[in-house]
Amino acid sequence: MQEKIVDTETFQNAKDSLKAQDYKAAERTFKKVLDSIDEHHEDYNSVLSFYGLSQVLTSDNNGLLMCRDAASNEVFDGAVFLNLACAEWHSNNRKRAVDAIRHGVKIDAGNKQLNHACAKLDCRKKCCFGFLPRGHKLNRIVGRLLRRPGAVTTVHSLLY
Repeated sequence: MQEKIVDTETFQNAKDSLKAQDYKAAERTFKKVLDSIDEHHEDYNSVLSFYGLSQVLTSDNNGLLMCRDAASNEVFDGAVFLNLACAEWHSNNRKRAVDAIRHGVKIDAGNKQLNHACAKLDCRKKCCFGFLPRGHKLNRIVGRLLRRPGAVTTVHSLLY
């Protein structure tokens, strides 16, 4: 049985659409690439995660499940976990986003985008009142008041 080769030009076009924030075009193009390979292909999880992320960015909640599915079957490609983290972040699941990035860094420590995203998301300051738990109402209120308004972290800023 001959394994199909991913159409690299179409795959790159889809990535370019994602980078240009044309999420509908990215979704269509990733779907085309995904349909051209089977689930045993070495790039299947990567393509599935990109397709899922583009769906999340076009308000299709099925995309988050696709990203989670792709990550659950991945052991080498850190980009799959970056896509999952972005999908989780977009869906307001901060803890799951950080967990996905940490897992991705464990399996692909040399991935620059993952390390960049890890630095952006995984930074928490000390509690205002150390004798109280981090989740205590007083720590949360004072923490929000003292938080400096910085650049808003978006999926695009995590990816690029």
